[in-house]
Amino acid sequence: MKKGILILIFAWFGLYTTQVEAQTLQWTSFENLNDSLRKERRPLLIFIHTDWCKYCKMMELKTFTEPELVKVLNAQFYCLDLNAEDTRTILFLNKKYKFKPTGVNTGVHELAELLGTDKGRLTYPTTVFFDQHLQLQNRMVGALEAKQLQQLFE
Repeated sequence: MKKGILILIFAWFGLYTTQVEAQTLQWTSFENLNDSLRKERRPLLIFIHTDWCKYCKMMELKTFTEPELVKVLNAQFYCLDLNAEDTRTILFLNKKYKFKPTGVNTGVHELAELLGTDKGRLTYPTTVFFDQHLQLQNRMVGALEAKQLQQLFE
C-alpha cells in the first residue's frame, strides 16, 4: 500500500515538474543568436533590465512565467536577456558593444543604452521588439504584465 502511494506521489511530481518545465521561457543568448537566425528567421524580444530593479524582477517572476505568453514567445520569438550592467562585450547585428563605466563599480552597457533609450532616458525594465528582418518595431518602457504583451501578438 505504501509503495503504491509513493509511486503515485512520484508520478504526480513528475507530471508537475514536466508542466513547470514546459512553462519556462527559452532565452537565446547573444552568442547563439546568429546561429538561431540562420536556422529560422523569427522576431526578437529583448528584455533590458538590471539585477537591482524590483520591476524587472516582477517581470521575470510573473510576466515571463505566464503559461500562455511563454507558449507564444517560445514558438514565435527569440527572446534575449540583456542586463544593462553586464560587463561582457556583446556582438549584435555584426557590431560589438561594450560596457561603459560611469564611476566606481557602476556603468551601463552600450547595447542597453542604444536599444533602451527613449526620449533621452534609459529606464528599467524596457522591452524591445525587432521583426524577423531585424528592424526595430517597438520599445515598451516600464514593467509589463503578460496581458499587455499578449495584446501585441493578437
